[in-house]
Amino acid sequence: MNISNKAKTFLVLIGVNVTIVILLTILSPTFITYGNISAVMSRMSELGMLAIAETIVFISGGFDLSIGAIMALSGAVCGMLNAIGLPFGLVLFISLLVGLGVGAFNAFLIVNLRLQPFIVTLATMSIIRSIVYAMLKGSVLTGLPPGFLDLGYFYIFKIPFLFIVLIVTGIIISVLLKNTIIGRKIFFVGGNEKTAYLSGIHVGRVKYLVYCLSGLISAMAGIMFVIRIRAVIPDAGLNAPLEVVTAVLIGGTTIYGGKGSVFGSLLGILAMYLLLNGFSLLSLNPFWEVIILGLILIVVVGQKSISESLRRLFPSRKTERQVQVKPETV
Repeated sequence: MNISNKAKTFLVLIGVNVTIVILLTILSPTFITYGNISAVMSRMSELGMLAIAETIVFISGGFDLSIGAIMALSGAVCGMLNAIGLPFGLVLFISLLVGLGVGAFNAFLIVNLRLQPFIVTLATMSIIRSIVYAMLKGSVLTGLPPGFLDLGYFYIFKIPFLFIVLIVTGIIISVLLKNTIIGRKIFFVGGNEKTAYLSGIHVGRVKYLVYCLSGLISAMAGIMFVIRIRAVIPDAGLNAPLEVVTAVLIGGTTIYGGKGSVFGSLLGILAMYLLLNGFSLLSLNPFWEVIILGLILIVVVGQKSISESLRRLFPSRKTERQVQVKPETV
């Protein structure tokens, strides 16, 4: 029975997660406790949302480095508007709308001005991060409604509410991508933009939709982060681009577009958070976390080139025999 590459990726990711769980259970007796597993689910929720956003963009053939900054901006807007006394329902609506607006601005620069997504989102990431620092002036905002913050301690069947929001969002986006015309257009544009255009697909509209979705979901992640830590901080999502891109690529989504899976990305996020949790439980130096993530990113992105280089350096015997045996001439 032939197994698809997507199924192989899922099996490998499941195996990796199971292996990490077994090793950490052996090395740390506190790992497998309900309190620790619940904390892992809560902590990975907002980063999982960012992974969903990045997956959509990658599948379309784009790139979005502004996700972490949008996450920080939505939280900052939420805290500032709450501080001036606006109705909290309106505060949440505006906070999400800001993320949607940033996504639309990214799309305008990419679609209408024909700028490179990497450059555009790198620039908007820097601009938004500076705006957040200017808004908060390095301070931490508190005083948000207790009922809102208590969602971080709300459980359904002993599963954190924030984790349930992540899974529900993942299911909705997965259905959108796999079972709707819009989703197929996103895959088509990512697979071959020129062919998609010649087939009658409005490529610009698809890109606007993708970046607006990315901005909106990133803003949701910002709200979830505020709920979890019960405050607004200026450094929210600072390392998110590295962590999210690494997890998404581990999950089988390519940077070339046309291929990817939401739940593959979430399995990548889970593996990464299990590792980070293990570092914490084993009292290892946290600086190694970023180093390991960087190395994983290099290996995942460059695996094809690395494999080809290794084959050239260490050719197999079969390859050597094929080179030595010359075909007979008639």
